[in-house]
Amino acid sequence: MPLIDVTYNTSVPQSELRHLANVLPDIVAEAIDRPEEPWVGPPAEGDFEIRFRSRGRLDVGELDCVVEIRTKLFPSRVENKRERSTLILDRLSEQLSLDQLGVWLILLEGAWAQG
Repeated sequence: MPLIDVTYNTSVPQSELRHLANVLPDIVAEAIDRPEEPWVGPPAEGDFEIRFRSRGRLDVGELDCVVEIRTKLFPSRVENKRERSTLILDRLSEQLSLDQLGVWLILLEGAWAQG
């Protein structure tokens, strides 16, 4: 289950953020697929946790929006992590009208439990 944090500038319209929330699951699912579990279509409910946070007064940065994706580390993801993050950035740039957008793909060892 990828955990996604979106930090955005207050100048980004709410409509753009809603659109981002709608397109992120499909774009990320496609970008992080792997041979062991290939992407086969729209993600199911509960496959993603997406959190939005407005940049605060003390935050520093020039980007309109930063998308941080944390997902499980697999060798097949490590081999081309740069291409995967670029794919996410390119797909989001096609969907959104933001001038400055950044994507940070973080691959971690971990385990998920949900109740």
